[in-house]
Order: sequence, then structure tokens, then C-alpha cells
Amino acid sequence: MLENNNNSTAFKPSLGLFDATMIVAGSMIGSGIFIVSADMLKDLGSAGWLLAAWVITGFMTLTAALSYGELSAMYPKAGGQYVYLKEAYNPWLDFYMAGVFLL
Repeated sequence: MLENNNNSTAFKPSLGLFDATMIVAGSMIGSGIFIVSADMLKDLGSAGWLLAAWVITGFMTLTAALSYGELSAMYPKAGGQYVYLKEAYNPWLDFYMAGVFLL
């Protein structure tokens, strides 16, 4: 909007949580669909199998995201996966696994 002498209104460039989330989701979905699909279709052979693979991996991703959300609610500490492994097993295993995941 243009500034007016009587009404001082101006465009405020800002992104809310929903806007930023949609930009990230759109970038990830767009790159996944347009780049990865060609290689997947070459290996799978038909569009039906490609759609089935996308549905299965979408379900797996949603399950993982909900699992991490539940874990973060149960253990609200900084450290993420390191904290979850430490609580589940012991301090030595989580230290080892944190190093493996960084590779």
C-alpha cells in the first residue's frame, strides 16, 4: 500500500507461522515431485506404483513426525534424538548413535 498523508498506512513485509510453513512445505513437495519422481518412475515402471510409493512414504513420514512430536512432549529438553536415545537406553549408546547419525 502507498502511504497517505492523512492515513499513515504502509505495507509491512512479514511472514506468519502459517506462511513460513507453507513456503517450506511447498519447496520440499515441489522438489520431491519434480526431481525424484522421474527416477522413481523409471525404477517402478508404472504410474500406479509411483502413486502407491508416494502414499506409503507419506504415511511413514506422518507417523515419524507424530512420533517425534510425542517424544518432544514427553521429554521437553534440548538435544532431540540424543535425549530420546539416552532416556530409552543408556548414556553410552546415545553418545555412539549421535556420532553415527552425524556421519
